[in-house]
Amino acid sequence: MIFNTWTFGIFGLVTLVVYWAIVPQRWKPVFLVAVGCVFYAWSIPQYLALIAGLGLATFFAGQAMLREISPRRRRVILAGGVTLITVVLVGFKYSGFLSGTIDAMVVRTIIPVPHIVVPLAISFFTFEFVHVLVDVDQRKITRLDPLEFAVFTMFFPTLVAGPIKRYEAFAPIVRHIAVPSRDDVGLNLYRVVLGLAKKFIIADSMAPLVLPITDPGGAPYGQIDAIVAILAYTVKIYFDFTGYSDIAIGLAGLLGIAIPENFDRPYWSANIGVFWRRWHMSLSSWIRDYIFIPMGGSRGRPLSTMLNLFVAMGLAGLWHGAAWTFVAWGLWHGAGLAIHRLWSTHVVPAIALLRTPSRPIVALSTATTFAFVVVGWVLFAAPTFGAASLTLARAFGSSR
Repeated sequence: MIFNTWTFGIFGLVTLVVYWAIVPQRWKPVFLVAVGCVFYAWSIPQYLALIAGLGLATFFAGQAMLREISPRRRRVILAGGVTLITVVLVGFKYSGFLSGTIDAMVVRTIIPVPHIVVPLAISFFTFEFVHVLVDVDQRKITRLDPLEFAVFTMFFPTLVAGPIKRYEAFAPIVRHIAVPSRDDVGLNLYRVVLGLAKKFIIADSMAPLVLPITDPGGAPYGQIDAIVAILAYTVKIYFDFTGYSDIAIGLAGLLGIAIPENFDRPYWSANIGVFWRRWHMSLSSWIRDYIFIPMGGSRGRPLSTMLNLFVAMGLAGLWHGAAWTFVAWGLWHGAGLAIHRLWSTHVVPAIALLRTPSRPIVALSTATTFAFVVVGWVLFAAPTFGAASLTLARAFGSSR
């Protein structure tokens, strides 16, 4: 079940009416788990066992870590839990990608490409489970309640497209679900309607315009077609992502639960570092906290920092989709972040004009960042590297 369907509209309306008109306050968390299970099992019921089983494994591993005094034994449990979660994620989402890559490298079929339907939201709930185990190990989470964890796992507004939640912020809200005020109801209804408008009216209307990227051989496209397609996709992906986030945030608010914002005018960023603090904020903070910093972050030599950025952003790209074009998109942003770090640490301090930038400098920096992001979207949207290179060649005036 996805947000932009009549089925979900009816499901959401019935859920809200029953939730506030019938369900007693103390049973609201149980009701949220129940409707979350219905929501998740709607398309492929068998996969409800997957998220439930992996959630139980995470919960019991977390409980064992909370009881364990020895840091070394906690790390053993942590390693086992994270390995299990990773194996499930890789097995269901990336097995076809890996087998196809191996076959392409040896130019013959060694591993048949499996045909697996990827479970709904597996990228989101696996990242949330890893966060729980790591934060329990670091004692940021000191209590795991079974009902609160079940709501955390099955909270349907965030199952489709995030935001990626943090348990320590989410659980206390579930513990004390507040009735939204009239103003809050109005604001959250506005967020839902705004999200639907972003998705249906703006994002979906861009689809025909992006064909020169997604199907560059479908017609004799020229330079203008390619440029329009790139800009249209820049609009489409922003309103797609923010539309789903608005719906999730608004719907969660109508249920009396606050979840984090996920976007903050990212295209107005003055540099690529600021962009990633404003774009898909729950994902970028997760990548920072659970990949980049554990690898060493920026604590080591500059070369180590650059490597950490490339690995973290390459994985961020792979998280979005099982294809090398997504990895390339992540590496593109890794390169941007690495160059920005070198620029800000070696060039900016040496030039007074840059240390206190004027409005024209900020405007130029913002335009440069936007152009960098826009070019990167070609890698994200194109089905192959050939399609990406053809689109960019056409956009820059090549005769190809």
